[in-house]
Amino acid sequence: MELLEKFTKKNKQLKHMGESLAAFCRALKKKDNFLLASHVNPEGDAVGSVLAIESLLRRLGKKTLIACEDPFPDRLFCLPHKRWNQAKDVPPGRKFDALVVADCPTLERIGHVRDLLRPETQIFNIDHHISNVKFGHHNYIHPTASACGEIVFDLFKWFKLNINQEEATALYVSISTDTGSFKYSNTTVKSHQVASHLIETGIDIEEINDALYSTYSLEKIQLYSLLLGKVQRSQDGTIAWVAVTRNDLKQTGGTYEDTEGFIDFLKYIKEVQFSFFMSEMNGNVRVSFRSKGNYDVAKVAAQFGGGGHKKAAGCTIAGTLEDATKKILDQIKIAIVKQNQKR
Repeated sequence: MELLEKFTKKNKQLKHMGESLAAFCRALKKKDNFLLASHVNPEGDAVGSVLAIESLLRRLGKKTLIACEDPFPDRLFCLPHKRWNQAKDVPPGRKFDALVVADCPTLERIGHVRDLLRPETQIFNIDHHISNVKFGHHNYIHPTASACGEIVFDLFKWFKLNINQEEATALYVSISTDTGSFKYSNTTVKSHQVASHLIETGIDIEEINDALYSTYSLEKIQLYSLLLGKVQRSQDGTIAWVAVTRNDLKQTGGTYEDTEGFIDFLKYIKEVQFSFFMSEMNGNVRVSFRSKGNYDVAKVAAQFGGGGHKKAAGCTIAGTLEDATKKILDQIKIAIVKQNQKR
């Protein structure tokens, strides 16, 4: 925490202005030894972006090491993971002159990877979250991009590097997962154009999509069945939520990772405008939010130190599931009133 405070104090002196792609890439090129990270509990966009950037830097002749607080997600087994490390396994004393953070709105969200930094480490911040606080010495933030992987694609183009199949697979997973397989409202013309370019490299999108969306363990299906029976709704039906407990996991043999994507079932309920999914951790509650229409869950998540997109966000709340539920419902109701007043 002391080191983070030093970073925060030092960075307050910086002009936290987003740079042009050219300025960002030129600054990146000047560094030699890179640490790469993303947020805790990384999903497809975070993992795919980090893998692709790490490959890009190695092709530029740089030294690289990926470190994340969490292990490589099993659900992304279609991606190469031999270069993935957990922060706790990085040898002590290893020095880096630069940190690249992808798909992460705040430095705090990288968790214990912060312990590997030194005050002189230059931070490169690449993201598409509108809630990004521009914590880096160099920030390239593109809120209109459908996924962080879409921004990484532009880095390859600037460096005039042809994307190979391994990189294309990582970027395709990044964009596909963050757009809900190209069905969320953040999907754009460019999303499809970039995906088309990646497919032209010869990647097997049937195999990738089967791995991402069509391969479930029996334990995951049993966990989904249990959670569907626990769904709760507000009296007017506009808010839906559910929580997974440690006992639920023990009962079904499922894992926290198996709950990825379950929140979409809540969003699909016809009357629901806000939905949230809670995971009971050790003394904390990890929360994922979704919304429809003009309702903004990023603002709700921000009330608890989290962030994300207008229609998909997350945070962590200290305390019990019961306390977290009450706090979240209170904030969502406030958000609904404010939004309705704008009409």
